Amino acid sequence: MTDIAALVAALDLDEKAALTAGADNWSTFAVPRLGIPGIVLTDGPVGARGATADHESLTTSVAILSGTALGATFDPDLVAEMSAIVARQALDKGARVLLAPTVNLHRHPLWGRNFEAFSEDPVLSAKLAVAYIRGVQTQGVAATVKHFVGNEVEHERFTCSTDVDERTLRECYLLPFEHAVRHGHVLCLMTSYNRVNGEHVPDQARLLDEILRTEWGFDGVVMSDWWAMLRTADAARAGLDLEMPGPARSFGAALAAAVRAGAVAEADVDAKVRRLLTLLDDLGLLAGAHAGARTSSAGGEPGDPATATGQAADVPASLSVIPRPTERPQDRPEDRAALRRAAAQSMVLLRNEGLLPLDLAGLRRVALVGPRAEHPAILGGGSAKVRPHYRLSLPEILRARLGAGVEVLVEPGAGDTGRLAAASAARTADVAIVVVGTDEVLESEGYDRTTMDLPDDQDALVRAVAGANARTVVVVTSGAPVTMAWADETAALVQCFFAGQESASAIVDVVVGDAEPAGRLPTTLPLRLEHTPAFGNFPGEASHVRYGEGLLIGYRWYEARQLPVRYPFGHGLSYTTVAIGAPTLSSTRLGPGDRLRVEVPVTNTGARRGAEVVQCYVAPPGGGTARPGARLRPVQELRAFAKVWLDPGASTTVAFELGERSFAYFDAADDDWPELVARRPHEVHPPPPPAAHRSVSGWYVDPGSYELRIGRSSADIAHRAAVEVVGGDAPLDPGMLPD
Repeated sequence: MTDIAALVAALDLDEKAALTAGADNWSTFAVPRLGIPGIVLTDGPVGARGATADHESLTTSVAILSGTALGATFDPDLVAEMSAIVARQALDKGARVLLAPTVNLHRHPLWGRNFEAFSEDPVLSAKLAVAYIRGVQTQGVAATVKHFVGNEVEHERFTCSTDVDERTLRECYLLPFEHAVRHGHVLCLMTSYNRVNGEHVPDQARLLDEILRTEWGFDGVVMSDWWAMLRTADAARAGLDLEMPGPARSFGAALAAAVRAGAVAEADVDAKVRRLLTLLDDLGLLAGAHAGARTSSAGGEPGDPATATGQAADVPASLSVIPRPTERPQDRPEDRAALRRAAAQSMVLLRNEGLLPLDLAGLRRVALVGPRAEHPAILGGGSAKVRPHYRLSLPEILRARLGAGVEVLVEPGAGDTGRLAAASAARTADVAIVVVGTDEVLESEGYDRTTMDLPDDQDALVRAVAGANARTVVVVTSGAPVTMAWADETAALVQCFFAGQESASAIVDVVVGDAEPAGRLPTTLPLRLEHTPAFGNFPGEASHVRYGEGLLIGYRWYEARQLPVRYPFGHGLSYTTVAIGAPTLSSTRLGPGDRLRVEVPVTNTGARRGAEVVQCYVAPPGGGTARPGARLRPVQELRAFAKVWLDPGASTTVAFELGERSFAYFDAADDDWPELVARRPHEVHPPPPPAAHRSVSGWYVDPGSYELRIGRSSADIAHRAAVEVVGGDAPLDPGMLPD
């Protein structure tokens, strides 16, 4: 066991301060005299980018499923398998810290980075985040959960303020981070660019010290997003550990100067260095470290080793920049196979009028149409973009699968004329497959989309082909929702989120029936943009983004407002039929400290192997309607889910465990209430019950009869069961882990 305290004591102030900032764009400093190595970081989450030039990877990388596609799997084990592949690629590139996963929420369909995040639902996002972290950290790589917090818009992202109430922040946007820390034991966390309620996150002691470290117990490394720091003393006192990238601007020499000026305590710097060294130790990188005697580290003189190696003049000479690692990314056959299987499991069969899987008997001509027909979009843009090891040709894969006896006509369908070289091809074909969608240019970090409609008249193309051939399959490749006003005009509709380098193979597997389309929607597909929860509060104005929908993100909004949707959260069809039986509860009463076990029988009643995602929602007393003395609650909230695979005729039982947190809401203390009520004439205006204005912030459970809803989507509930929850006026133990 490395003596971290001795190592910290062996460093002088300038050395310690220098360690709190990056040495360059992708690495930290090394201290050779003490055997302390630097460490290399790399972008994720779909692959390990490694070193970059002009924001492009220098070497190729595996490209796994993007966040929304991983969300669509509803499968934590599969997510862990995928993230482990990325972690191994990070090791191939000499990196030991992966900047992933992204756990921000799908607040609005036009957010440029929706594709990078898992879901609109905080619980689904939270459980998949834990799985992603597990997969990475079992490979000896540190995961970095990001972006903490409220980073759900790209417009003015460096300056905008996310204005959000405490309850919404806790129940929705902080919840995936809480799970990542308390269940996932994530080693690193990255702060966001944006402000939260007017203050930049790196400067917020409320978020970093009080909630993250004190309440949740996080003792890992908190780093800034790249170039996101502004202030030295505020960030140092708030709990930020590492400024990225280098050379330093706010930390490093500026931090040492702040200590000497009395603006920052040296003990705060010691704590940062301790956490950085503990990270190295957790990764097994301090085996050669030793606590030597302190030496003078006044560096930066012309001709000293630091200057000779191009090191910044204010960095101690005793520190060094580690050489860029040689990147040897491996294109592993086992990764290809795993990605192909996972991509198929992420595809969501939205509609099927009996056309899929295709009956290959007698099939002679297939029209493959659309701008994505040759190379379907596989990933989004920005820091999540990698150079894939390869890009597959959909026509080649389809021809190989169908054989020489089937003609595959390929028509991009561009423009008015192309839409007509497409309708004509479809009219003479046995089946038409239209592949449309967005790409890494339209969906990217740095900017938001301007419309939910498909670009380049692709909507008109779909209508033209579907009108020409009643046997039309539409495959949508996008990372976020698109309008799909033509959905009911198709015979089959598949949502293929950005599914990585094996997307083309998986599309063919699903269409011909070699694989089950096992995905479920991790985000609601609305009828129109104007119906969405954040409409009118996105992308913000005057440097403020008001989260005016509060708790009612995603399906919660549509249900509370009784708005129709194109396809609901959790929806997805199958090539088989599955019966979900009535749940059995371990008890119909939940008291303080109790755990409720819910068992649900599931049977494959169809003729082929298939998957089902059993979803468990909790509905509060009164259906979520705000009442005097009570809080507004969503109509229902996803609290647990399980994905099962069954052979024909086979049965199994899925089990969920729910504790008090599954029935709780967060209530922020109303500190002004006692003074305000004291001013009022009680005989005229009697005060409301105490629960309406609590004096202690925390998680509370109202007593009453709650309903467990078991189904296959938020709108397809198969069974309901009542649970009497005791609840009470006292907050739950803050040490209670979220379910």
